[in-house]
Amino acid sequence: MSSSMDLLLSLLGMAAMRLPVLIALAVSLVWVVDTPRGAIRSVALWALGLLLAGTLGGLALNIVPTWLVQTGDYGNVQMLSYWLRGGHFALGLVDALATVLLVWAMTRALRNRATPAA
Repeated sequence: MSSSMDLLLSLLGMAAMRLPVLIALAVSLVWVVDTPRGAIRSVALWALGLLLAGTLGGLALNIVPTWLVQTGDYGNVQMLSYWLRGGHFALGLVDALATVLLVWAMTRALRNRATPAA
């Protein structure tokens, strides 16, 4: 019983650490959805979706070894370490792509707002 409670508290702690980012993404999503439809909005929504997927994927990748350790399955933790490193690398690529897309959307929107100097 204590082991399952420790696991639950550990998982809740991991989720709580990601909560500020999830809240920021939710607020950002509300702001972007409330803008006029177009290519910039679509790219921004894709970027936010990728950032959300990366955040949730990172949470999932952190839960797996914690769960295995809590259940006493230490042999699989070492075997999974290579896969988890690859997963974290892939999530890093997703985050990088999302950042580039988001900055592209921001600069494009800012350039469209700028008035030419006379």
